[in-house]
Amino acid sequence: MEIEQTSEEQIYNWIKIGLLQPSERLSELFYYDKRDNQFFSILISDYFHFDEDYNVPENASSSYPENILKLLADRMKRIENDDKSIIPLSRANREENTNDDYLDQKIETFLNLNSINIKTVTIWDVDSIGSLTIDLTTNNEIESEINQKIEKKNWWKFWK
Repeated sequence: MEIEQTSEEQIYNWIKIGLLQPSERLSELFYYDKRDNQFFSILISDYFHFDEDYNVPENASSSYPENILKLLADRMKRIENDDKSIIPLSRANREENTNDDYLDQKIETFLNLNSINIKTVTIWDVDSIGSLTIDLTTNNEIESEINQKIEKKNWWKFWK
């Protein structure tokens, strides 16, 4: 018999997962959005859904619904512009203590410092990982666009 978690337990577990991500692993980034009072994560692959202006390219189609793409693009822009209402979760370094008591204390500190009410906050839950289809036969400038993206976007720096 599976025991159902309360909303507060789900939030604590979500934060704990975000905190336990190794600092060198950047496949998923975890944040809190003060404006929306919501925790969310962004997969690095989510950035491929957009061009440099955070529009879905004409030669591409995404499996995400339009409302998800809009919110994702909005949050990515805000992160890029260092919006103070988007707060990244810190990641564990190799020497950091990760026992449950320490993590619980770290979670409480994070919640308190950022005035997050555990009873009202939500977690942005996207049902599936978005897929992207790009038609490479219709645009001869794809390679040039990709190179421009690599030079313009801060989130690409970890790959260089």
